[in-house]
Amino acid sequence: MKQKKLLSLLLAAALVFSLAAPAAAEETTSEAAPYTVPDDMSGEIVILHTNDVHGAIAGYAKVAALKAAMEEAGAYVLLMDAGDFIQGDPTVSISEGASAVELMNLAGYDVAAPGNHEFDYGYANLAALADEAEFPIVAANVLYGDTVAFGANTVFTTEDGVKIGVFGLDTPETATKAHPAKIEGVTFLAGEALFAAAQEQVDALEAEGCDYIVCLGHLGIDDESAGNRSVDLLAEVSGIDVFIDGHSHSTMEDIAAVAEGNQVGDTVIASTGTKLANIGMVVLDETGITAQSIPAESVSLTDEAVAARAAEIQAQVDEEYGAVFAGTEALLNGEREPGNRTEETNLGDLITDALVWGAEREGEAVDAAVTNGGGIRASIAAGDITKKDVNTVLPFGNTLSIVKVTGAELLEALEASTYCTPTAIGGFPQVSGIVFTVDAGVAYDQGEQYPGSTYYAPASIGRVSIESVGGRDFSLTETYTIATNDFMASGGDTYYAFKAATVNYDLGVSMDEVLMDYITDELGGTVTEARYGQTGGRITVTNAPAETPEEPEAADWADVDADAWYAEAVHYVIENGIMGSTSTEAKVFTPNGTVTRATVFQTLYNMEGQPDSAEMPAEDGAALVSADGDLTWSAFRDISGKWYADAANWAAGIGLAAIPEDGSFNGERAITRAELATVVARYAEYQNMDVTAGGMAMQEMADYDAIPDWALSGMSICFYNGILSGKPGNLLDPNGTAVRTELAVILMNYAKLEPSGTVETDAYTATTVSIPNGDRQVPAVVTIPKGEGPFPAVVMNHGHGGSKDENVGFGGVAAALAEAGIASIRMDFPGCGDSTAPFTENTLSNMKSDSNASLAYLLENYDIDEAKLGILGYSMGGRLALEIISEEGNPYKAVVLLSAAANPGEESIAGILPEGTSIEDAIASAEEKGSFDYTTRYGQNLSLSAQWFEDMLVDPLANIKNYTGPMLVLHGDKDDVVTDATNKLIVAAYPAAEEIVVPDADHGYGFYSDQPAVTAAVEGSISAFFSRNLLGKTSMEDYLATTEYEWFATGKTDYMIQGKMVSQDTEVYNELEDAHYTAQPNGADVILKGTVGEEWVTKLEKVIQTYTKADGSELTAEDFTADTYIELKTKPTTGNFACFVPAELQVEVQTSWGDVLQANRAGVPHGEGDYLVCAVGEDGQPDLTDVWVVNGAVFPSTYDMTNAETEPSAAA
Repeated sequence: MKQKKLLSLLLAAALVFSLAAPAAAEETTSEAAPYTVPDDMSGEIVILHTNDVHGAIAGYAKVAALKAAMEEAGAYVLLMDAGDFIQGDPTVSISEGASAVELMNLAGYDVAAPGNHEFDYGYANLAALADEAEFPIVAANVLYGDTVAFGANTVFTTEDGVKIGVFGLDTPETATKAHPAKIEGVTFLAGEALFAAAQEQVDALEAEGCDYIVCLGHLGIDDESAGNRSVDLLAEVSGIDVFIDGHSHSTMEDIAAVAEGNQVGDTVIASTGTKLANIGMVVLDETGITAQSIPAESVSLTDEAVAARAAEIQAQVDEEYGAVFAGTEALLNGEREPGNRTEETNLGDLITDALVWGAEREGEAVDAAVTNGGGIRASIAAGDITKKDVNTVLPFGNTLSIVKVTGAELLEALEASTYCTPTAIGGFPQVSGIVFTVDAGVAYDQGEQYPGSTYYAPASIGRVSIESVGGRDFSLTETYTIATNDFMASGGDTYYAFKAATVNYDLGVSMDEVLMDYITDELGGTVTEARYGQTGGRITVTNAPAETPEEPEAADWADVDADAWYAEAVHYVIENGIMGSTSTEAKVFTPNGTVTRATVFQTLYNMEGQPDSAEMPAEDGAALVSADGDLTWSAFRDISGKWYADAANWAAGIGLAAIPEDGSFNGERAITRAELATVVARYAEYQNMDVTAGGMAMQEMADYDAIPDWALSGMSICFYNGILSGKPGNLLDPNGTAVRTELAVILMNYAKLEPSGTVETDAYTATTVSIPNGDRQVPAVVTIPKGEGPFPAVVMNHGHGGSKDENVGFGGVAAALAEAGIASIRMDFPGCGDSTAPFTENTLSNMKSDSNASLAYLLENYDIDEAKLGILGYSMGGRLALEIISEEGNPYKAVVLLSAAANPGEESIAGILPEGTSIEDAIASAEEKGSFDYTTRYGQNLSLSAQWFEDMLVDPLANIKNYTGPMLVLHGDKDDVVTDATNKLIVAAYPAAEEIVVPDADHGYGFYSDQPAVTAAVEGSISAFFSRNLLGKTSMEDYLATTEYEWFATGKTDYMIQGKMVSQDTEVYNELEDAHYTAQPNGADVILKGTVGEEWVTKLEKVIQTYTKADGSELTAEDFTADTYIELKTKPTTGNFACFVPAELQVEVQTSWGDVLQANRAGVPHGEGDYLVCAVGEDGQPDLTDVWVVNGAVFPSTYDMTNAETEPSAAA
C-alpha cells in the first residue's frame, strides 16, 4: 500500500497536465491529432476503458488494436467497460446483446460492469450473456434474491506483483429504467445501501492487498440521478483510486465541470462520453495516475479480425433492416438534451400519434398517448427512412399497452415525470392528445418514495397543469384511456401511477412496427414538413419565478430579520407597494400583526393597481353617500371615510367581497387562514389565473378535517398551487388567525401564477394557442362549443393591419358561432396582434400559409368534422378567403365575405401610394430599403415588402369557378373603404352568392366603435348563414337551437320579447330593466332579455298581449307552466312578427294588428306551441289569408284551439 499512498501525492499535478494537452491541440486544429502509442511503455499499468458504447461496434477494432499495441510496447493493459454495451443499435439489440459480447471477447475485454440497459432484455438474458463472456461482469450492488447477482469484484496481478482490484456498481435507477417484469427478483441497492456496498468492496480489496482499487460505476453525474451519482458516492466512500463512470454519457470536460480537476478527494474520475467517440486511458506508474480521453478518430490502428466480424454483423443488419420503406421531409429530433428528455419534440409527437393510431387500429378507443423521452434513442435525418432507423430510435422491443387512469392519476404521473425539468430526465413525457404546461420555476414537492424505485411521488401538484386531454377540458375525476408502452405500464421510470391503474393490459404489438405502419398507412409513406416539421404545441415549459426585490434598508424595517423565513416575502410586498408600514412614525412591518378583512382587500386592491371604484354600478344593497361634497358609490354601510373604502367598493363591484343583508363590511375583523385562502382563490378566478385544484396531499395534513366545507375549494386552490403551505406539525391551521408575514408570503407566491390561456363559458371554451408554422409562431384562439363533437368549424381571417380579435368583432362572432354549435379558430397574421413576426412578412402568401396551418392545427388537436368547414374573411382577409376557396381541392363548404377587398390589385395598391408613385416604383423602393412604409387612414404605420405588392397583383376572382358552395357577401351601406361596387364584383363573378347590406354600417361594423345594433346584425347574419350551411338548419331552426331562452313560468325566470324593434331606444325597450339584445339570424329582429320578478304581469303590462281562455276568462300566471308558451309582441310596427301559440288556448288577436290571414311559412314544432310568422304591410295591416299554424298543421283562425288534437281540414 506504500506505493499507492506515494502515487496519490502526485495525482493532482499529473492529472491537470494530462487534461491540458488535448485542449491546446484542439485550439490549433479542427481535427484530432493522430494518436501514437509510445515506443516504450515498460512498467506502466494502463487501463483502457469504454462506457455507453450502445452498439457502436465498428469502434471495437480500434480498441483491440490499441490494447495490443500498448502490450507490445511493454505495458500491462487492462480493458474495461462501465456498462450499456448490449443496446442502442440493431447491430446489438437484434441479438439481445450476444453480438456485443462476441465482439468484446474478440477485442480482449478483461472486465465489465453492467449498465441499466444490460437489463433491457431481462435478467435471465444477461445471466446467459455473462456465461458467454470471456471476462467477468461485476456489480456489487445488484442482488438476485439475497446474494450478489454476478461477481462483486475481481483482482488482476501484474508480473511485478502489483494488484489491481476492480469492483462494479450499477445505477439504482435500473429498477425503474428496466422493464419491471424482466427484473423480477433483482434488487439494486441505492443511497446509503449503495455507499455501504461500495465501502465494503474497498475494504475487502484492501484486505486482499490490492495496490490500486478501481470502481467500474455505471452511475453518472446527471442531476436526475442525484443521491446515487458517482460524485455523491465518492463524497461518502474512501479508498477508491480510479472511478470509471458511465450512464450520463459524460466526457472528461463534463466531469471537470462537477469535480475539481476530475477528482473527488483522492479519486480520479474518468468517462468517455458515448458511442465510442473516445477511448479512455488511465496510466498508473511511479509518477502518479494520469487520465485522458483519446478521440477514436485519432486512432489509425485497427484489429483486422474484430473489424471483419463487426462488418459481417453490420452487413447482416443492413440486409435485413436497410431497405427504405418511407421518407421524411423534416429532421426528426431524437436528441437527449435539449430534446426528448427536456421538451416536446417532433419525433415525440410522431411516435405518440402513432401510438394513438395503433391503439385505435386494434379496436381501442383512446384519449391520448404518453411515452417516455428516454425511450427515444436517436434522431432520423431528413431523407429516406429504413427499418434500421426506426429500430435505432426504438431499440427496446417495447409493446403497445393500454392503461385507464383518472385525471388526478394522470396529473400525478406528469408531475412526477417532470420533477426536475428543465434538467433532463428519461421519464419526460412525450404526448399525443394532451396539452399541458410545466412551471419549472416551482419547486417539486417531494413526497413518499415510490415502491421499488429511486423516484418520489409528488406530495402536492404544483408544477404541472393540464389544459386538455383528448380535445376536451381536463377533469381530475374523468377516467382517461391512455396508450403507452409496456415499460411505462409496468411502472417504469416515474410512472408508478400507470402501474397502479385498475385497467392495465398489453396489446402485444411492438412499438417499432406501429410506428412504421403509421408512417406508411396513415401518412402515405412521407413524414411531411407541414405536419411534423415543428412541434405541435402540446407541451409548454415555463420558468419565470418572481424576482426578489431589493432588500429594504435595515434601518427602515428594523423588525424584519434578514434571515427570517418570511424576509423575502416581506421585501417583495414592500418593494412592490402591496403592503406598507403599520406605523406613521417609523417604517415597521409588524411581522406577527393580525391580518384584518380590510388589510386583505386593500392589498389585493393594491396588486390590481387601485382601479377607480367611484363609477361602478350599484349592486344589491348599495347606497349613494356623500364624501367631501362628491357623490360616491358605496357598497357597504360602514366604510364611509375609512382608509380601505375604495378597496371595499372595488371588491364588491367585482364580486370578490359579498354584501351581507345588513350591508356591513366589518373591515376591522380579524380574518382566518381559511377565509384568506377563499378570498385569494376567488381573486385568482377573477384574474383568470391558471390554477390546479387537485391531489391527495392536503388530506394528509393533520387538521384536514377542520377545514370548513365552504372553504375547502379555496384552501385546495391555494395549497395545490403553492400559494399557501402548511405550518409546523403538519398543520393547515384553517381556523387560526392569519398574521402579516403569512399574508406577505401568500401574496408573493400568488404573483408567480400565470394567467390562463383559456376562457370558459356555459356555451364554449376559448383557448389561446401558439401554432408553429415554419420560422413563425402563429398566435391564435380556438373556440370550441360545449358538448360532444365532432363540430363544424369556421376559420376566421382578419383584415390588413387588424388582429384575430378585431377589437370586439371576431370574438363576438366566435361566441355566436359557438352558441350555434360551431367551432372556430382565428389567428394573428404576421406583424399583427400578438404576432412577433415583422409586418414585412405580412403578405397574402404568408397569410394563406398561416391560415392553412391554423386549420391543420384545429383538425389535428380538436374533434372537428372535416366535411363541415367554413371560412370567414374580413376586408383583406376576405381577399385571402377568395384566393383559398378558388384553389382546387380546398376543404371549405361555406364562405362569408365581410367587406372583402376583392377589387383589382392595381386599384387597391393605387389607393395607398403617394401621388406620382407607380407600383413599379413602390416595389423597387421595397426591394432596395426592405419595405415600403405608409400610414393607413386609421393611423397605423405599416411596412410593406416587395412580395406584398406582387401578391396583391393576383386577381382574387380569377378562379372563383373552382368554388361551388354557398357564399354570403356582407357589406355596409356606409362603407367607403370596400365600396358597394367592389361587393358587386363578387356577386357578379359568383351569382349564387347571397348578399346582405347592413344598414348604418361603415367598414368597422361597430367593431371599433359603439354601434351595437350593427355589430349584432353582423354576428347574427354570419351565425345564421353558417348554421344553415354547416349544420343544415333553416333560419327558424337556427333561432330555436342557437338562442338561449326560457318562456314564462310562475316564478323568477328569464323572459323574452321577440318582434321587430324600430330601434333599441323605443319605449318598449326602455320599459325592460336590465334588458340586452342580440341579433336574430336575419340581422333585423332583436331579442330582449331581463329578469322577471314575482309580479311579472305588472312589470310586463306595457308589452304583453291580452289572452283569454276558451271560456272567455282572463289568462293568469297560474295558467302557465314551464312547458307552455305564450305570444309576446311589442307595439305594432312595420315588418315581420312571430309568436308562439299555446295549443290549449284560443288566442284573441288585438285589433291593432288586424286579422292574421295567412302564415308565410310552415310552423316549427316546439313543445306544445308553434312558431307563426306573418307578413305585415307598410300600413301595418296584414294582407294574407286567415290561418293558425300549430304543431306543423295549418288551421283556420276560427278553429277552437282547445280541441287542437282533432284533425281539422287543412287550410290552403
